[in-house]
Amino acid sequence: MLSHVLRIFRSDLPRWLPTIVVVGLMAILIGTCLNQFVWTGSDAFVAAAAAAGLDPGEFGTVSLTLYVLVAVLSVCALTVVGSVTVEHTRTTFAQWRLIGATPRQVRHSLWALVGLASIAGALPGSLISIGVSQAAVPLFNQMAAASFPNGSGSFAPPPFAPSAAAWAGAFVVSVATCSCGALIPSWRAARVDAVDAMREPLPRRRRGRWIRWVVGGFMITFAATMVVGLVAAPRTSGLGVDSAITAGLLTSIGMHVLGPELVPVLITITRGLLSLLPTPLGRLATRSARASAEANANLIAPLAAAIGLGTVLIMVLQSAVAATAAAGDAVNNPNYTDTYVMTGLFGFVAGLTSVAVLTLAGRDAVREQAILRAAGMTPRQVGHLIGWQSLILTLCACTLALVPVIFAGLIVTVRTSLVIGTPVLVVPWVGIGLAALACWGMLWGVQTLQFAPWLRRETADALRRG
Repeated sequence: MLSHVLRIFRSDLPRWLPTIVVVGLMAILIGTCLNQFVWTGSDAFVAAAAAAGLDPGEFGTVSLTLYVLVAVLSVCALTVVGSVTVEHTRTTFAQWRLIGATPRQVRHSLWALVGLASIAGALPGSLISIGVSQAAVPLFNQMAAASFPNGSGSFAPPPFAPSAAAWAGAFVVSVATCSCGALIPSWRAARVDAVDAMREPLPRRRRGRWIRWVVGGFMITFAATMVVGLVAAPRTSGLGVDSAITAGLLTSIGMHVLGPELVPVLITITRGLLSLLPTPLGRLATRSARASAEANANLIAPLAAAIGLGTVLIMVLQSAVAATAAAGDAVNNPNYTDTYVMTGLFGFVAGLTSVAVLTLAGRDAVREQAILRAAGMTPRQVGHLIGWQSLILTLCACTLALVPVIFAGLIVTVRTSLVIGTPVLVVPWVGIGLAALACWGMLWGVQTLQFAPWLRRETADALRRG
């Protein structure tokens, strides 16, 4: 069976490349964070910090936000990649069932395929993280030391040495997380009846939906409890910066878990709104998006997480600075360069994850547009349909992203009104608008590049390709 899995992987290698790159990038980020954790906890580093009069624990404190954000984005991106890998090959393995393969053989073959794709990305990514850590980790700690209240003093960090444990951890975590994302979809795919291989699309059995509602509801309820608790907290509890970021993170995780359940609802609402406008292509786009709601949920999840977490981080930090200034305290010129770089990096990884989803689903998309052309649509109308679909998915992603922003914004508003007597909230609306525009442009551009060669060919060619 392994030889057949290798043949599947090699036969469509160009479509797997974005997936491999996503896993590699996440392995780089994970490896860099692990090297930071190991180095700042080493005896030589602790001794150097203590000799300079610095608290070694402060280096871990400034790194904590980075660790958490990388962890959330890694779980989101890698589980999506693992799930999409299974969905991309469902039809192939359903045909295996038709010719006599057992569910166990299908399940093991799917795990082998996901493991192969994740190893192909995690191995080079974890190796590259060694070189990235060599340059980035010492620089990050020098910048962190300079931002401490008493400055960096005479802090002279010891020579950086990459950790073999960090390399192994990055490799194992990347492969394991990606495989976990494929666990449940592979069990569903293995239970497909042989006769279902003749049906298109394959039926989806959505057992266990309650698990999503329990996990996602718990995260959102916990975040809501934090909001209520901080309303009753005394003024001496501060502005609640850490609590606002934590609430945003928990809500983002909840939205990621509930995405497959909420995306169809959002698409249905969008369809109802578009029905009020004379836009037949828009209504057709919502119907198409609704039919592929599960795949679209995987497409939207990383974009919503990146937009939501990035907005929460920038909003909370800028609001804290504005509240400090409103209270009459001295504020030095704030430098948000590291925050913008971090947010941009997460946005890039999330965008690339969505590109991987679109690339793996390209064959089905080509077939869909060919059917529309056979029904009478012109290539120009198909292009407009792509634009509408991209807009609908962007609106869904932004809606899910705004939920953690609302939770974090409530905490900031309540705490600033209690501490300084007036609510202060700086929402980066321009940044949100630019992120939405970039999201729409990416979705539209990738799909247009996929369809453009086939729109110039005969419809029969595209149908045979699909």
